[in-house]
Amino acid sequence: MQLESMIGLYYTFIHITPFNGLIFYVFRRHLRFGAARTVLGYLVLLVAEGAVQAEVPGIYDQRLSLLFQLTYLVYDLSMIQAYPSKILAIGLLTMPLSLLSFSAARLAETQWPLLTPGATGGLVIALLFLIFLRPALCYIRHMLEPLLAIQEEKPWRYLAGYEMMLIFIALLIDPFHESTSLRVFLSRGLLLTATIACVQIMAYLCQSIQFREYTQYLLNSIQALQNMERQRYKTVMEHWRSSRRLRHDFHHYMVSVAALARARKGTELRTYLRRLREGTGIHF
Repeated sequence: MQLESMIGLYYTFIHITPFNGLIFYVFRRHLRFGAARTVLGYLVLLVAEGAVQAEVPGIYDQRLSLLFQLTYLVYDLSMIQAYPSKILAIGLLTMPLSLLSFSAARLAETQWPLLTPGATGGLVIALLFLIFLRPALCYIRHMLEPLLAIQEEKPWRYLAGYEMMLIFIALLIDPFHESTSLRVFLSRGLLLTATIACVQIMAYLCQSIQFREYTQYLLNSIQALQNMERQRYKTVMEHWRSSRRLRHDFHHYMVSVAALARARKGTELRTYLRRLREGTGIHF
């Protein structure tokens, strides 16, 4: 295999694969057919693109790569069990890193070219990915994965649309990563900052909504406890009033019995006790 073909194959694997791998890492618990089959299918697509790129004159064709990126997007949507808007919103978060690395690779190729064309850019892309890997994994674990619990599709649709507009604006400045001007780096750096800020705002709003829902739940629980206590107090008071009336009646009965007993009125006493038994249900 010629050296240019090898570099083209290397670019095929490095241009989007590491960043797209972060998408599968975010959704690693939502893969439709498991990790092994998902990786195998993705490698088949990469080999197919590498074979096509090897047949094209030159080191690497950016326009052809763009067509294959659409194929990778369809593959992501088919392999991950989630809303398409959620997958797209998470996937577009890797685009600023990709665009920034492409611009840095172009600058490195211009300023510090190696003997082999394209080698400097490929090394720069790999190096930048390794630099961003640890922060990206921390960001995924602490920010993105908690957001996956949001099941409503509308917030993800808004986030994906916002990201697409930002990316489109950045690409209008330099669609095929050919410029090395400062404004290109600034636009792509601001793109990365804007997407992160948007995710932070979404996380803040979701936490605020969850906090309000939890607060409302607590208020409802307190209200329910108050109603229960109010009903319990009402029941206790009714029992107390009933027992008070019972004590009063019992005292009246005992006074009457004692009076009849002191007067030695046996017949009246038996009659009174019989009526008392029939009226109260007490057996004696």
